[in-house]
Amino acid sequence: MGLTITVLGSGGNSPIPTPTCRCRICERAREEGIPEARHGNSLYLEELSAMVDAPEYVYENLEREDIDELGYLFLTHWHPDHSAGLRVVQSRSMERMFTDPGYGLIDAARENRPTLVTTRRVYERTCEVYDGLRHFVEDVGFAETHFLDEEPLTIDGTTVEAVPYTLSGNDDMDATAFLLEDDHTTVLLATDDARYLDESDLPEHIDFAVFECGYFHETPDGTPILTEGDETLLADELTHAEVMERVRRLDPDRTLLTEIEHLYGRTHADYRELERTYEDVQFAHDGLTISVSR
Repeated sequence: MGLTITVLGSGGNSPIPTPTCRCRICERAREEGIPEARHGNSLYLEELSAMVDAPEYVYENLEREDIDELGYLFLTHWHPDHSAGLRVVQSRSMERMFTDPGYGLIDAARENRPTLVTTRRVYERTCEVYDGLRHFVEDVGFAETHFLDEEPLTIDGTTVEAVPYTLSGNDDMDATAFLLEDDHTTVLLATDDARYLDESDLPEHIDFAVFECGYFHETPDGTPILTEGDETLLADELTHAEVMERVRRLDPDRTLLTEIEHLYGRTHADYRELERTYEDVQFAHDGLTISVSR
């Protein structure tokens, strides 16, 4: 598999800089922009013309990377910072509408439409939160759907499989990771909120993995970030130490960590320094492009 992965956004719930915040992370991001600045968690897989998740800034990020082809949109879960930009499924070339009087909005909407790829449960759960998605897909026809728990998907020789898991430790499988495989390479995309991902569902060997960064208890200088109440609130979230334990257990050849939240209290330079203590682990930043091959 030759796969080029572009990080459209490497952040989390809040953009960096966050409006009204004057911490050192936000101030540096204001001064320097990318790679210090971060938008919500999203990837683009060039050879598959596929985007992974659609946070609020996805239009801007696609424009920034000069991406003009969107064949598939892989949706991991319903949280707003991964789904609030799902209106991107209506993004089309309107050129013909302006030159052909017999060609209208509905014609444009249903031509060259992307395919939303996820599980049936993730789709339904997302529609519960954001009913506009059902309207865009089922009423207007801005996108097709492909539910991996009902039918396999192969794109140009690459199989795409879902690895469903629950966000809350119950029986509601309302999130999914994605496995991309061909005869030579296995890529795992488990980009966020994956505490309850069952590692026994994963292949024995992974060439490239994308995981969440996980939260830190302290700033780089040792100042505590979270109160006891905060730790209780984040009980379903993975710490950075727990993410690194997962990396060591699964032992992928290479790992990319994303979903880098404002509350982690670290600049891009801080992450680069931390990278030096790890082997074959990299922290994502907006605009980063990685080539995956074997």
